[in-house]
Amino acid sequence: MEKTDIPYKDEIVIVSNYYYPEPTGSAPPISDLSFWLAEQGLEPSVVSARPSYPINQVYPGYEDGKLDRETLRGVKVRRVASFIPKTRGLIGRLLGEASFAFSATVSKTRRYRGVICVCPSVFVVLVAPLFKRRDGRLVAIVHDIQSGLAASLQFGAGRPLMHLLRKIEAWSLNRCNAVIALSPAMAEELKHLGVKVPIFVIPPQVDVREIVPTPEPEDAAPLILYSGNLGRKQGLDQVLDLAEELKARGSTARLLVRGEGSERLGLEAVAKERSLDNLSFADLAPRSEISTALGQATLHLVPQSPGGANFALPSKIFSIMAARRAYVATAESGTPLDFVTRQSGGGVCVAPNKPELFADAVQALLGDADARSALAASGRRYVEKTIDREVVCRDILNTLTGQGLASQEA
Repeated sequence: MEKTDIPYKDEIVIVSNYYYPEPTGSAPPISDLSFWLAEQGLEPSVVSARPSYPINQVYPGYEDGKLDRETLRGVKVRRVASFIPKTRGLIGRLLGEASFAFSATVSKTRRYRGVICVCPSVFVVLVAPLFKRRDGRLVAIVHDIQSGLAASLQFGAGRPLMHLLRKIEAWSLNRCNAVIALSPAMAEELKHLGVKVPIFVIPPQVDVREIVPTPEPEDAAPLILYSGNLGRKQGLDQVLDLAEELKARGSTARLLVRGEGSERLGLEAVAKERSLDNLSFADLAPRSEISTALGQATLHLVPQSPGGANFALPSKIFSIMAARRAYVATAESGTPLDFVTRQSGGGVCVAPNKPELFADAVQALLGDADARSALAASGRRYVEKTIDREVVCRDILNTLTGQGLASQEA
C-alpha cells in the first residue's frame, strides 16, 4: 500500500491497556506499531490507560490528566483513568483491566473502520467491537493467553472463575475478524481454547535500525544480563539459583537484573539472604540507550516459569538478537520460547528449574567466544529477515485490511 493510497486514513484505532511510555511488556511493540502506521500517513488513534506498568502506580506527570490528550509522532493518543491494583495477582489485574475497558468505552467518541485490540486484556477484546463501524474490521493481537497463564501460574483463582475467564476469552476473540498470535504454539493453544476465527502468526517486531550491534565487551569478569519485567511468569527465582550455582563453581561472572515489577523487592531480599554478592539489581536503561545497555552484556538470560510457557512469549529475545548477543533461556521443548530459539538459532534452551544445567550452558558459552558469535550472528540475521518492523507492521496492517491473509493463516 502506497502512502498515496490510504483508504484507512484516520480510520484506525488501537485499544490497548498498555502503551508508551511503559518500557516493557506489550507497550513497546504496540507503541511502535502505532508510530509505523502514522509514518504511512494513516493518522491512527490510540485509546490507552494512564501509564502504570510495571510499577503499579501512575507515572509522574500523568496523574492529573494533563497528558490524557496528546499527539505523539502523528498518533492521536487518548488516555483514560482506571483502577491501578496494588499487586498484580489475577483478581487485581482483572479488576484493573476491567476498569480500563469500562473507562475506554465510556470515553468513546466515534467508531472506526479498522480496530486493533490487544490482549492482555481480555476485557479490551470484549469491548473492542463497540469501537468498530458496521462495515469495519476488528483484529486482536494476543500477547498473553490470560486464562491459560493464570491457571498455570496458580494465581489463586478458583475453578469457576477460571472456567468463566476461558469462556469470555474464547467468545470475545471469536467476535473478531482475525486474531494474531506470536508463535505457532500460541496459535494452537488459542484453537484449543475454542477460537474459530482465522489465526495468523505474526511475532512482535523490533527496529533493526534502532538497535545497533556493538562490539562484545572485553571484561575479565563477564556480565550476564536479565533485563525486563520482574513478575511471576518470568521465573526469576531461576536467576538466583544460577547465581548461587556459579558462585559455588568459582565463576568470575557478574549477574545483573534490570527492571521493575511485583517480584523485585522479594528477589532482592532473597539474594541478600543467600549472600549472592555476584548478583546485583538496577532499573531499566532509558530507551534511547537500548543498544548500549544490551551490548554491555556478554550473555543474556531469558528465564521463564514453566507453568505459563505455552501462553506467553518473552519479546525481549528479539531485542537481544537485534543487539547481536547470544542468550540462554529456560524452556520446555515445544513451547513458544523454545520454538523461536530453534528457528532463529540465536540462543540455547535448557530445561527450567535445573540450575546445574542452566549454569553448564552459561559457562559453556562464556568459555567459547566463537559459539557466542555464531549464535549472535544467526539471531541478528533472523530479526533482520523476519522480525523487522517493516515486515511485521506491514503484515499486521494487511491482516487488518484483509489483504494477503491466506498465506499467513496458522
